[in-house]
Amino acid sequence: TFVMCRDCGYVAKCKNCNISLTYHKYENILKCHYCGMEMPVIKECPDCKSNKVKYFGSGTQKLEDEIAKLYPEATMIRMDIDTVSKKNSHEEILSRFIDEKIDILIGTQMVAKGHDFGNVTLVGILSADSILNFGDYRAVEKTYQTIVQVSGRAGRANKPGRVVIQTYNPDHYAITMAQEQDYKLFYNSEIQLRKMLKYPPFCDIILIRFQGKNLNEIKRISTLIYKILNEIFKNTHDEIFKPVPSPIDRIQGKYRWRIIIKGKVNKNIIEAINYSLSKVKNQGDTTISIDINPNSMM
Repeated sequence: TFVMCRDCGYVAKCKNCNISLTYHKYENILKCHYCGMEMPVIKECPDCKSNKVKYFGSGTQKLEDEIAKLYPEATMIRMDIDTVSKKNSHEEILSRFIDEKIDILIGTQMVAKGHDFGNVTLVGILSADSILNFGDYRAVEKTYQTIVQVSGRAGRANKPGRVVIQTYNPDHYAITMAQEQDYKLFYNSEIQLRKMLKYPPFCDIILIRFQGKNLNEIKRISTLIYKILNEIFKNTHDEIFKPVPSPIDRIQGKYRWRIIIKGKVNKNIIEAINYSLSKVKNQGDTTISIDINPNSMM
């Protein structure tokens, strides 16, 4: 849940990370989920002084409130980033859900897999398509996996199970094929798209990340490395993309940029990257990391 002014469009963001602050109702604070920065809730827009400040989105706390209105007699327990912050809290919540026969478990994706609840007969998935448009070539695959995994929590014993999916893209093949549990058709559809767009497993994606407090230095270093690599790769089938800010371009006060290379990792590519890195002088506090076929493109 984020905070926005309906008059001027101001969004409350973390001063250290270029990401919106999340509203936590029970603590009545705004919190950054990357660096932990906290600030009091705002009732007046700091930019235009309007009092038309509204909270948008739907988190687990809001969902808990809505379900309590619908089912006032039901017992509930919540598993999210706030409730599992202490050691062993993850196991304690799951044990309570089973041992105390709690009616409803509300949670984020951490409840999706690896749990065997014999008495669970109904699973609801909200915003099933929330990661479809992330800047990640695995977004469709992850959406399909999550739906299939969380659906598997219902009807694991002798009782029949039912799954309700809420989505804004009901015709997307990740949604429809997860609904049908058609693994082979999903694989064939996704693998054709990967081949057409030249994504793994038909190539490797090399992600070169730059991080530091001096934005000008990051731009200078990333541009230098790009020019060297672009010259080396210009007569090959490998593709290199210009340095750009990462999707989350600042975390804990450090700027984040990246270069993406599409190609097959081999001796030539490794030598080219090492050569380009050797040409970097006076990089200050800028750190450079290389990730091959990263789990996250963020």
